[in-house]
Order: sequence, then structure tokens, then C-alpha cells
Amino acid sequence: MPSSTDAANHNARLNLSGKTAAVAGGTQGIGAAVGLRFAQAGASVFIIGRNEQLGQDVVKRCRAEAGRNADGRTFEFIKADLSSVNEVKRVAGEIKAKAGSNGIDYLVTTQGGPPAGKYELTASTPAHDAHFAVQTLSRFGLAYLLAQSGTLKDTWLSVCAPGGAQGPPADADDIELEKPEHRNRWMLGRIMGQGKQDGALGDAMAVQFTKHFPNLRSAHLFPGYVFTNAPANILPSFILPLVNLGGPLLARMPFGNLAHQYAEVPVYVAANPLARGQGLEFCNERMKPLGSPKWAEGEVGAKVWERLRRMIEE
Repeated sequence: MPSSTDAANHNARLNLSGKTAAVAGGTQGIGAAVGLRFAQAGASVFIIGRNEQLGQDVVKRCRAEAGRNADGRTFEFIKADLSSVNEVKRVAGEIKAKAGSNGIDYLVTTQGGPPAGKYELTASTPAHDAHFAVQTLSRFGLAYLLAQSGTLKDTWLSVCAPGGAQGPPADADDIELEKPEHRNRWMLGRIMGQGKQDGALGDAMAVQFTKHFPNLRSAHLFPGYVFTNAPANILPSFILPLVNLGGPLLARMPFGNLAHQYAEVPVYVAANPLARGQGLEFCNERMKPLGSPKWAEGEVGAKVWERLRRMIEE
């Protein structure tokens, strides 16, 4: 079965000179690794995230990877709190202005992460469930606004957990899982519910994106287990030593990857001509095609798209 090693082999001679990638959630983990891999392949890179220090560090590393070929290329950090719709709009406008008439070729959205089983509203206005705002709404908002303005020229790729062809439909009538039967579930139950909804909404967005912007591509990739420093953001401190001890070992198992290893897969799917026409727009970490769900093409998918569009445009 193919793997990140196969993607790396395919990418060995990938030349993205003259191309530009924007990576949301690019300050650490998978996003940072993807940004670095784009830089290694010759692309200009915008890194989007909340942490100024981490973001600037990734930019410096991108420039270092570019080496002598850095001249004439852009490596820039855009600080943003993507839980805010207004911030999403600002970032999309800033990318449009900075990229100019050439626009960007690839948008990779990795922000969000595993659900924490909580329901809490953002401090921004209008308020949304915090997990939903980052994991789903900001991904949709960046892709929608950049495509609508003509800034995005090629592919939107989102790294999350797709349901695939056999996945259950999203709850289009309660996309933030606000109803009492969702809000009042015990934590593990809500985590499972959020995870299921995340994947379904991601599938719906990817399918509907190409219907609304037929000149562009979309991809929704499941990364499997990738060891990163992201657990430090959500787990209690007393658990982290166990994660840091066992995580690298799991990453070396057949189902796991380190961040720099997995980064080959999204770069391959988004930017390598060899990946076109291979059915990889919905695939897992082994590059096994998962297919897209039929329900996402119909009424449920259209309802998800319209509700997200209204949230971004309100």
C-alpha cells in the first residue's frame, strides 16, 4: 500500500518555483511541516496562526530551507485568531493584497485539531461554538473568500478526518451541535459527536466547493496518527510525559507518521501533477482513496454550504 514514503519519492524532484502556498494552522505540527515542505520545493509561503513567536520561527525555517533560492520569494507570517469571522475576512483580504494579481496556488487548512468535548462560545461577535468556529467555519471562510475573490488559483486542501464514501451525513440543521441532546452529553460522547460532525462537514465543504468553483480543486485528507506537539494545547500537564514517551513510538508504526513525513502527502496531493486523476482528493495517510459521500452532493451538502456562507457573509 502507498505511504508517505511513496509521496516523498514522487516529490523528490517537485519544482514549485513561481507558486505560492498559504497554510492556516501553520505555526506548529502538520501545518508547519507542510509549509516547510512547500518552501523546500521552491514555493513562496504564507504562514497563518495565532502565535507570533512560533509563526516567525516557521518563516525563518522556510527561508533557511530555500537557501540561495530565497531571492524573489515571499515567506511571511500572518497573525490571526481564526475563531473570529472578522479575522477570517481580514486574513483573506490581506492574502489577496499581498499576493497581488498572481494570487496563491494552494490553500492548506490544518487549524483546529481534535475536539475537546466542550461547548463554549467565542468572545467575538457574532459568537459561535469555539471548536466549530476554528475547525469548520474558518476553513470554509478562508477557502470561500479566497476563491470568490479570484485569489486562489488551483487547490484548497484541508487536513481533517473525512467520513469518506461510507460516512454518515452531517447534521445540517444543527451544524454547531447546539441542541440540548448534543450540549448535555457527557464529555466522551460529545467528543465522538464533534469528531463525526467535523468529518462530515469537511466532506460537504470539499464536495460543494468544486460545485461552486468548478475551475478549482478541493481535497479532504485524513492524516491518521501524526505525532506533533499539539497535545500540549489540550491535554493536562500530568499526561504529557506519557504522550511524549509513547507518541514517537506510535509514529513509527505502520499507521503512524512524524509531521515532516506526513507533510509529503498533502504537498503531493495538492501540488504534484502525478497525483491528478488518482482519486486522492479524499484519502487517508496511506494514500488510500476513501471516496466522497453521495449525500454531500445533494440537499444536505447544499444546506451545509449555504449556512456556512451566510455565517461568513453576515
